[in-house]
Amino acid sequence: MAAIITLTTDFGLKDEYVGVMKGVILSRCPEAVVVDLTHNIGKQDLRQAAYVIPSAAPYFPAGTVHVIVVDPWVGTNRRILLVKSGGHFFLAPDNGILTLVLDQDRGAECHEVDCPDLYLKPVSNTFHGRDIFAPVAAALAGGADISALGRPVPAAAVERLDLPGVVVDRQRRSIRGEVVRVDHFGNLVSNIHRQSVAGIAGGDDFSQMVISVCGQRIEGMADSYAAVPPRSLLAIFGSRGYLEIALNQGSAAEQLNAGCGTKVEIAPVGPRLSLYRKKV
Repeated sequence: MAAIITLTTDFGLKDEYVGVMKGVILSRCPEAVVVDLTHNIGKQDLRQAAYVIPSAAPYFPAGTVHVIVVDPWVGTNRRILLVKSGGHFFLAPDNGILTLVLDQDRGAECHEVDCPDLYLKPVSNTFHGRDIFAPVAAALAGGADISALGRPVPAAAVERLDLPGVVVDRQRRSIRGEVVRVDHFGNLVSNIHRQSVAGIAGGDDFSQMVISVCGQRIEGMADSYAAVPPRSLLAIFGSRGYLEIALNQGSAAEQLNAGCGTKVEIAPVGPRLSLYRKKV
């Protein structure tokens, strides 16, 4: 099977940057299959990239090389990491993007990329995606051993992001979290996972749960985005398993004037909710 390389960047598609990276990869490894995961990560939005990667990687075959270039410190002395986890390879700046990948796999193998013979010359201080990431990804897809591409580094020494956590109140049987991503449709994706909600609900019946966001109460969990009338708010577990606030045929983000950092709370019907409002 041909090697697969995924690309995740904040480059957008207006400029030639993505195409040039693909050109370098295919020049070095013509048999590679290059998949555009997304190039619409918010500009230098490390948190968004950190959530996207572990959500997408499990759907690719073992051996896939995931290249992530969201790199506010390109051209500085920040490291470039090559991480092997779950049979996949992750090539990214050492800026916290791989926080969730490493948190989910305590046995991940980490290396600092150091193989200048592979880099394009001269190496630009503004386009490491072309000059370093692309040729290293091509070498890895072509069968290079991870140990030949850099020196081992302890996972504890890798940069981590301070990602928002959830607060579980077992006495009130409530969970407090926040919106960590707004998708293309304006859905508010929280960091509250279905498994956590099942824990406080006592199973998979969520009909007696109330979701509080921006002063609004939403009763029960919808089975689909069309389960409520048009322009109505709903709560649903999205394809990643996380609680989302959506607006049927509209944008919940615009309707609620909400975004990343907006507080979300879920609890059984009955307890008085704190009705978090949007963080200003």
